[in-house]
Amino acid sequence: MVETSVIIPTYHRKESLLRLLQSLKTQKLKHCEVIIVEQGENNGIEFRKRAKALRFHLIYLFEKQIGTSRAKNIGAKQAKGSYLVFFDDDVIVKKDCIACLILNLSDKSIGIVGGRVLTPGQTIEENRTDVGRVSLLSQFSDGFSSNIKQEVDTIIGCNMAIRRDVFSTVNGFDSHFIGAFREESDLCLRVKKSGYRVLFEPKAIVTHMREPKGGARKTEGRLDWYVMFFSNETYFFLKHRPIVLFPIFLFTRVSYILRCMFGFGREVSIRSVTTPWKGICDGVKKYAG
Repeated sequence: MVETSVIIPTYHRKESLLRLLQSLKTQKLKHCEVIIVEQGENNGIEFRKRAKALRFHLIYLFEKQIGTSRAKNIGAKQAKGSYLVFFDDDVIVKKDCIACLILNLSDKSIGIVGGRVLTPGQTIEENRTDVGRVSLLSQFSDGFSSNIKQEVDTIIGCNMAIRRDVFSTVNGFDSHFIGAFREESDLCLRVKKSGYRVLFEPKAIVTHMREPKGGARKTEGRLDWYVMFFSNETYFFLKHRPIVLFPIFLFTRVSYILRCMFGFGREVSIRSVTTPWKGICDGVKKYAG
């Protein structure tokens, strides 16, 4: 019987994914399956070889259509475990991370648990008590390097776990979110609205290598990234906050809008000037549609 399903969406990061699989060797993976959902290229042979050497039960899925939320939902649909654990493809999982995540889910009042995320070069904020807060204007606090266990509004999606029954109740990730941005926060707020708590567990640790390429990085196309950013930000706000505050929300994003339009003087064009408005309109359209 499978207890835990580890789901990993990946896009053009073969070496990172192989490194992640190697790090899973430190986990207690009894009654566990690993599900890889790859997009953009097919590295199934390499992943299967690594999993076989590490004695993992691996399910490999290749999807031509790109989309992080969609890939996560596809993996969850194949999962047999009572607990769903999601990792980004560029993390290194520390010892007992999975056990620390799912231990909390034995409390039926908790719907989602997110772990501690350490990034090389990052300032460690061990004493943060405002981790993962979302303000009325959808401004987010970080603090996921904190060492203090606490209830939060949102976790960070590169290191999280959810009970499968809760995931099904809220219909999983919203595939209207493009790239890898805000889809986990949207899921968390919907889980909270369903009456469950969202928890930050600092004992469940990953190192987030933040690979400069692959995934949904800005290096894959600056203006394409900004379309994703403004679309997701707008759609998230309209889903979860009073519409009457939308003009104020836009005002709080002026610095991002200008950064996109003028690119610090490096890239100014008709396309760069119109990109923020294209993304904002896309977010409004998704909400209205």
